[in-house]
Amino acid sequence: MHSVSRLLLLPSFRYGQIRYLNTHIFDIHPEVKSALAEHRPIVACETAILTHGLPRPINIETCLHIEQIIRENGSIPATIAILNGRIKVGLTQTELEQLGSSNHIEKASRRDLSYLISHHASAGTTVAATMLIAHRCGIRLFATGGIGGVHRDSNTTNDISSDLDELGRTPVCVISSGVKSILDIPKTLEYLETKGVGVYTFGDTNEFPNFFTRSNEFGSRSCAAIRTIDEAARLVRSMIDLKLDSGLLLAVPIDKNDELEVGGGEKIEGIIRESLKQATEKGITGSKVTPFVLGEIRRQTGNKSIETNQKLIYKNARIASQIAVALSAFKSDSSSLIIIGARNIDLHIQLNADFILNKGSTIPCRLRQNLGGVAYNVTHALHLLKNHSIRLLTVSGTLTSLINEDSTPTLIHEIKDESTASYISVLDSKTSELICGFGDMGIYERQITPIFLDKNLSTIIKNQWIMFDANLSQLTIEHLIKIGTKYKKYLVFISAGGPNKARRISKYLKDIHVLFCNRLEFEAITGSSSLEFSLKNLFENNSKLKLVCITMGVDGVLIGVNGQLKKYKALNLDKEQQDIRNVTGAGDSFAAGVMNQLLKANFENIDRAIACGLLAAKLTLTSPNTISEQLKMIDDIMIDEICLKQLRYENIDL
Repeated sequence: MHSVSRLLLLPSFRYGQIRYLNTHIFDIHPEVKSALAEHRPIVACETAILTHGLPRPINIETCLHIEQIIRENGSIPATIAILNGRIKVGLTQTELEQLGSSNHIEKASRRDLSYLISHHASAGTTVAATMLIAHRCGIRLFATGGIGGVHRDSNTTNDISSDLDELGRTPVCVISSGVKSILDIPKTLEYLETKGVGVYTFGDTNEFPNFFTRSNEFGSRSCAAIRTIDEAARLVRSMIDLKLDSGLLLAVPIDKNDELEVGGGEKIEGIIRESLKQATEKGITGSKVTPFVLGEIRRQTGNKSIETNQKLIYKNARIASQIAVALSAFKSDSSSLIIIGARNIDLHIQLNADFILNKGSTIPCRLRQNLGGVAYNVTHALHLLKNHSIRLLTVSGTLTSLINEDSTPTLIHEIKDESTASYISVLDSKTSELICGFGDMGIYERQITPIFLDKNLSTIIKNQWIMFDANLSQLTIEHLIKIGTKYKKYLVFISAGGPNKARRISKYLKDIHVLFCNRLEFEAITGSSSLEFSLKNLFENNSKLKLVCITMGVDGVLIGVNGQLKKYKALNLDKEQQDIRNVTGAGDSFAAGVMNQLLKANFENIDRAIACGLLAAKLTLTSPNTISEQLKMIDDIMIDEICLKQLRYENIDL
């Protein structure tokens, strides 16, 4: 059995949220992994509070109660830590207790991760490290007590917490009670503004809290007040949809009854200033300052600061969990498509007009090599059509420079010791019609399996549409249809490789929504040579089916939509484009054009979808490439003109 050696996400695909996690480094708890795959609400939690923030045994009790609160409010807790050189996302109770009771545990920020992992060490994660790891796993919300910030003596020490820079480069929403009380609030807010971080207060006003108290003595305010859970969820959803590279800070004031009452805010401020002065006199610097000052606050408040700390983080956990639940109920406004199937190395052989087949002789021809495969062609065409909500999921052997240099948005699992799929087409010298083809496509049936789909489940179900080609095995097609049905996705089948492979979809026609094939493939799928009657029966017997497109070469396209049949004529080639140079990619270009419009408007304007498809096919027919680069010229104005002046069809009434 071949093994996956690495997963390649091509450079052009930066807008997705696909994450590849090295299983030698990351250890995601099964409960968290399942929640990620099923898009259930998750809240990340840090462990610096467990290892360095609270005394024993309160530290363990507090972290367990945080997880309990998150669960009670509808989300899954993902407590993050480093254990024996592995990044843990979700801890068992035993692991949490082990971490919270061990001596000489490190504290891990972003800079420390490589060292700690390479030395098989254990550590509690800071806000910065927790944000980074949560983001890598696709977790959007993180609850903590207080974040780091600009230290009061930063003018001389330049001591600024890496939490702030992480907020400026990692799109995670952090729910906290502001910054730790010993820090400089005005300078911290100014720094966050410089980093492009949105800072908001959860409550009726935008006054920024001072950790132990609801207000700060500086009069500092956040960007705006966020008054409800739904409003907070919409804020996070907007961050996601905008694909920002920066995060959000939602400051949650402690409840009035839970404020640290000993002298109020002025008393705490006095303790902090005196403690900082003592730290300077004693030569305490760097990361040791914060624990010293917090220790003095505990001592001088009779440990009441610990109880206040617990109450504020419990509130933050509750708010974060409720936001995660509201966020999971939202759906993105943009419709997205994942395409699963073939991405080959194609070699096209164009025979010379006067060739004579002589045994043992060399046949003159023109050779052209490029990337191909039905799933790839459709993805590439959609990419040229400037649709940014698509991606291809596929497998390959050792990658070549031809694959690595491609810009089509693709997620490739590279399989060690496998051969990359290859296809050779022999084309007629005059018509460019396919005479025959030779394909080494076995990698798709061997490697795109139900197990492969399950491993990529979270990637697949993030999309509203799932398209797959006939290079998948019957077993894999069946499993993929079960996934699409379970998660209520639109399922699109596009045939590939001729009638024999097309038959693989026959028993699942009741489950799919869109079908693309040519005339011979449709006859194989239905077992009938009567196209119109078979198409009519198909809709009568399969209620989910919404659109069937049967390409018929120069005869145009036969369309079935919601039980109605139409026959569209192919668009006339322009005078300067009479020379047909490529027919192999015309059907794939047509399918891409149709899907481009379906992604924008679902099934509301089929004529417009067909017009886009026919125009894309027309441009590809006269292109030397499998998919014409001219597809990038297609815009709404061109499609409107096709609909008004060139689109011709006849209704078929049976």
